[in-house]
Amino acid sequence: MELSTLFLPLININMVSADGNKTIYQDKKELKKETTELVDKFCGGESQAFNRLVLLYQNKIFNLAFNYVKNQEEAKDLTQDIFITAHRALPNLREHDKFSSWLYQIALNHCRNRYKKLKRQGYFTSQSLDSSDIPLQLSASRSPEKDYERRQLIAMVRTTIAQMNESEKEIILLRDIQGLSYEEISKILSVPLGTVKSKLNRARLALKKRLQSVKNKLL
Repeated sequence: MELSTLFLPLININMVSADGNKTIYQDKKELKKETTELVDKFCGGESQAFNRLVLLYQNKIFNLAFNYVKNQEEAKDLTQDIFITAHRALPNLREHDKFSSWLYQIALNHCRNRYKKLKRQGYFTSQSLDSSDIPLQLSASRSPEKDYERRQLIAMVRTTIAQMNESEKEIILLRDIQGLSYEEISKILSVPLGTVKSKLNRARLALKKRLQSVKNKLL
């Protein structure tokens, strides 16, 4: 089992628009422009604009939630709570072009609180991180053996990330799983750009060492 591909999306849900087509943005500027326009419309009284915002960001927010709670139903419930909070608070957002960072801040707060609550209840001691309800995107071009190896790799990476401290885990999720830029992470975490880069380097090294340790134990 290769460890070269360390940072895989741990879950991949296709985001579908109202007309049934996948919503894919190759250009972040295009996404930011539409997002700002939608926030303007919502704050101007067009309530349906928020539905489009949900379609644009639900996949990323669900993925973040899933990587905290490790269960689809819990992640769906958590994602819904995040968007309910965002819907209620959005009229108070002053800088409409900062919606994405603002939404991630809300999401992280909810994820942290839900994780702590579940941990106090002993949820993670009984919840398998390699549970069969975790969806896996299977490809006809891959053999069952390759799919099994990929599943094992994902489970190992997921387990290892879950064991990291909160600061390391969050920056790995935001950068290497969510694919956010350094600038976006800086705004979300309210830390200088240089701090983001140094924390990410330390977190990656910590993850690499943990994965190597796990690999050595399996050999």
